[in-house]
Amino acid sequence: MDSLAHSFLIAMPGLAGTYFGNTVIYICQHDNNGAMGLVINRLARMNARRLARRLGQDPLPGALEVPVHEGGPMAAEQGFVLHTDDLAFDTSVEIATGILLSSSPDALQAALSLDKPDYSAIFFGYAGWGPGQLESELDDNAWLTAPANRHVVFEVPCELRRQHLAKTLALDLRMLAARTGHA
Repeated sequence: MDSLAHSFLIAMPGLAGTYFGNTVIYICQHDNNGAMGLVINRLARMNARRLARRLGQDPLPGALEVPVHEGGPMAAEQGFVLHTDDLAFDTSVEIATGILLSSSPDALQAALSLDKPDYSAIFFGYAGWGPGQLESELDDNAWLTAPANRHVVFEVPCELRRQHLAKTLALDLRMLAARTGHA
């Protein structure tokens, strides 16, 4: 299977009632060892103001517009910053042209400062799959895939991302069946 890195996963109705129900995941890494992604349409209970205080920073007006997301159920205390490439850190990994993922404390602090990247979002936790697990879920129609882009990742409001992607794919999410199969 081709790598799904820099793709979106859109939860199908069969995932309703699970952690991943109604989610959109941005896949950051996908290879023979598994996959890693970030839920991009679920805000965390902690906002940027509280996070800045937790990191010992003064909450600065304007710098606090950075969204803080619940990135997934794995390593929920681990912070990640998904950001544009106008600023890089020692831990920065290029996901796609112009999009980096960083996990160092200095990346978190920078995302909350006035000298932050042009576009950034903070995530706590991630979604992960072991070898072959994501492929199996795709075979079971648990996810729809869509090409990723910076606009959706950074500019479409969090609560509208799923509907926005469905519209770009010409889908009505209400018409998707929870089960698939043959009669």
